[in-house]
Amino acid sequence: MKYEIRRAMIDDAESLANIIVESWRSAYSSIIPENEITKFLDKQRRQQQFERFIQDGEIVLIGIYDGIPCSLAFANKDNDEKLEECGSIYSIYLLEEYWGKGLATKIMDVVISILKDEGCERASLWVYEENVRARGFYEKYGFIFDGTKKHSHFSNKPIELRYILDI
Repeated sequence: MKYEIRRAMIDDAESLANIIVESWRSAYSSIIPENEITKFLDKQRRQQQFERFIQDGEIVLIGIYDGIPCSLAFANKDNDEKLEECGSIYSIYLLEEYWGKGLATKIMDVVISILKDEGCERASLWVYEENVRARGFYEKYGFIFDGTKKHSHFSNKPIELRYILDI
């Protein structure tokens, strides 16, 4: 079994859209109201977003396991919170059938390496408080909840937690 991680190209945008849409269905169905989550599951819109991100030179990675696109990471060397020398990881998703195989660690290793190469000393990410599985992964990887919380924009206002990793 071979797992390849590389920078995504425009031709990968459709696969990236599929990964994020299917991952949202798996990971967030009990966190985000169904009628709202469906608004974010438009594969065409997601494909166009990834095309823009790739064209803009953002950090967009795709993971391919035995020839099947199954994971993605999207990050930026800057961050929305104005944290000094801190990059942001906006998305890291795997198709559900690839959870628990160690692939998330591999794609996280690559995105962290890129952020470090781009001058970041820390990486931040936000995760839903109710997403226990993801929080466990981030904590095992070494991310630490820094005490910062915010309410998501969805109607039920799920709480998001900010995690930081010194890199």
